[in-house]
Amino acid sequence: MENQEITEIQPNIIIGEDYNGWINLSAWKGFESRNGFYGSKDSDKKSDGSIKAHIIGESVDYVHVLSQSQFNAIKFLKENSEKVRDSLLNGLLKDYPNAKDIYEDLMPEINTTADYKDNLGVAFIHVMDSDKDNHAYVGFELGCSWDDEHGVGVMMHKDRVVNIGLAEESFNHWNCYHDNGTAEYEQMKWEKTNKLIKEHQKKWWEFWK
Repeated sequence: MENQEITEIQPNIIIGEDYNGWINLSAWKGFESRNGFYGSKDSDKKSDGSIKAHIIGESVDYVHVLSQSQFNAIKFLKENSEKVRDSLLNGLLKDYPNAKDIYEDLMPEINTTADYKDNLGVAFIHVMDSDKDNHAYVGFELGCSWDDEHGVGVMMHKDRVVNIGLAEESFNHWNCYHDNGTAEYEQMKWEKTNKLIKEHQKKWWEFWK
């Protein structure tokens, strides 16, 4: 099942903690092809809309499956790819002054969302294991002309932009937790787990006993 189009995976099927496949989104045809390492350009030809996809399996009864919320998010993305793309690009355009301040002369002149077409492309789609209103969050990791090393990351919920930043924001779980109101609970859970790990870690000299 590895490396198949993720739209073909049915809900509640075991996929493991991390599943790598792909998805074809017609809305991204004609943008830069960014299927190289770390979102680099892999071809001078434009993208045909095929994008690598990464799913974080949702833990259920000690196995990891594609949840119904993730299935719903993938279906929404496939059926509304232009709507999602336009929302994402409008978010980037709104954030353009901030990006210009950071990158200065490295930042190309962008006046409309159409200007992004020759300056970026989607490297990865990250389907998160957090959801809201029965739809999982989806992160877009993009390679771009103004930052070859760090790229751009956009976390989205359906066609709404949640957060924009460097590429790592496209798979940052805390973007989801803060948006769906579970941040406090997740923080407590992390602290409890971290405490248990520390309590069970041996001091270096204890290994000799």
